[in-house]
Amino acid sequence: MNSDKIAYLDELGFADPVKMIRSYPEIAGLRSDNVRRKIADLRDLGFADPVKMISYFPQILGLGIDNIRGRMADLRALGFSDPVKMVTLNPAILGLGIDNIRGKMASLRELGFSDPVKMVRSSPAILGYAIGTIRDKLAGLRELGFADPVKIVTSLPAILGYGMGNIRGKIANLRELGFSNPVKIITSFPTSLGLTIENIRTRIDDLRGIGFADPVKTITSSPTILGLAMDNIRGKIASLRELGFADPVKMVTSLPTILGYAMNSIRGRIADLRELGVADPVRMITYFPSILGLGIDNIRGRIADLRELGFSEPVKMVTSSPTILGLAIDNIRGRIADLRELGFNDPVKMVTSRPAILGYARERVFICGRIVMRLEERTDNMLGRLIKESRAVIDAVAVAQPRTWTDVHAIVVAKRDLRRSRKADIASRTVE
Repeated sequence: MNSDKIAYLDELGFADPVKMIRSYPEIAGLRSDNVRRKIADLRDLGFADPVKMISYFPQILGLGIDNIRGRMADLRALGFSDPVKMVTLNPAILGLGIDNIRGKMASLRELGFSDPVKMVRSSPAILGYAIGTIRDKLAGLRELGFADPVKIVTSLPAILGYGMGNIRGKIANLRELGFSNPVKIITSFPTSLGLTIENIRTRIDDLRGIGFADPVKTITSSPTILGLAMDNIRGKIASLRELGFADPVKMVTSLPTILGYAMNSIRGRIADLRELGVADPVRMITYFPSILGLGIDNIRGRIADLRELGFSEPVKMVTSSPTILGLAIDNIRGRIADLRELGFNDPVKMVTSRPAILGYARERVFICGRIVMRLEERTDNMLGRLIKESRAVIDAVAVAQPRTWTDVHAIVVAKRDLRRSRKADIASRTVE
């Protein structure tokens, strides 16, 4: 091997000239001026680090600069807005025929990928995979239980470069860590396939260390937590505490996606709620963290809708029962119609008094409503008191067909006593 050739490649900044020459022996026949000119030409085309490109794909030195310029134009014509960036990520693209690239795009579309250009832009290495290999990967993912492999690969095209053995191993490892449905975890957050099992295990330990009683459950609810830096999670918990939330860990356990919200957005939501007339936004969010995921315009609209339905103090009502904000206005309108159909004279007043009525299933409302309407002396308040009981208690009352509230109360108390007695009996047997 020519020592002078190695020396001048070394002078040009190539870290491993020997490896380059072994990979592309034709380099040995190129004059140093030609190599320098190619580097300069590539820089003129917009490539920031031609030496790195050539080190990765030495065959570039054998391509005419006009051919490279033409390839860039062809890629742009195919819909790639930044061919320079694309080729920088995978210089081997310059060695592919443009007809092959067009064919690969068409084949990907036939497999169900709606935007092959976006996929390839994200992971240019796809152009180097045989379409049969991609088809087999989709089939393999489907066999593992992934309902929509195309969607998963679209989300993370790099999956096409993962071996099926590695994917099976990751699923098995996740199951060993306590995740009951690893496929669901990966479907929700495909990037988890790129994380080492040691990193995931460490994340579980770290979450437990800052107070999460069941990190596996928390991650299952929001797998994207695996992609967040632990320092950011600690910082988010500290910032929530500074804003007045007494138990940020409990909040995040209830709604793990909070970890993905910017603190400025959370501060803004608190300020917005205060402007709407909510006296204690922190308390309201603590009770119903999902408020942080609702647009403020949607909240304003819901308050306006409630006012149109006849509620005189919607802000007070929402403050009392924040979960109302998570209900569709058509469902609220329907619930009022249901109560009126059952025979209650003032459904709006009933809901104002007990907003939780809006959150119960329609069947439950009708069962309890009919029980109350059959009573000889009844008040609207009785529905709210009965509907919160367990379904077993409600069914027992319905079967008994009581005529007075006293009878209803007696059945409720009897069922509660029976349940306590059974629990005590089970507990005593366990001790024995």
